[in-house]
Amino acid sequence: MGLRATLAVLGAACLLAGCMTAGRNFDPGQLSRLTPGESTLEEASYALGAAPAMLYGQSDGGTLALWSFKATFVTDGLYRRKQAMLQFGPDGRLMRLVDTTNVLLEPWERRKLLGPAPPRLDGPAGAPWNPAPPAPEQ
Repeated sequence: MGLRATLAVLGAACLLAGCMTAGRNFDPGQLSRLTPGESTLEEASYALGAAPAMLYGQSDGGTLALWSFKATFVTDGLYRRKQAMLQFGPDGRLMRLVDTTNVLLEPWERRKLLGPAPPRLDGPAGAPWNPAPPAPEQ
């Protein structure tokens, strides 16, 4: 093995020594295959190509699932991070997309994944809802 070959091998070893990954790599391009009210956590894991990195149980029996992947090459010379958090209801069905980081979605994909609009908190006849009880009359 010549000097150049040895230096090339040592250089490659140094570069690889500076690589680090965390989480599970997933395919965010497959998020659009999911449908709120229909897709399950198992179906989401299959579509994204990985199980969630973290699961957070909710008080209502539902689950927040976080897909997260981070890669660092050559001691922060190149850094890549992507995340997607999905909310699943107590029935195990996808409720909505909660948040993403470095995941590009078309506007129609994002609208679809955000699920139906939350109910309005208006009072009767469109009057603003007032959570405070009325003041006692004197």
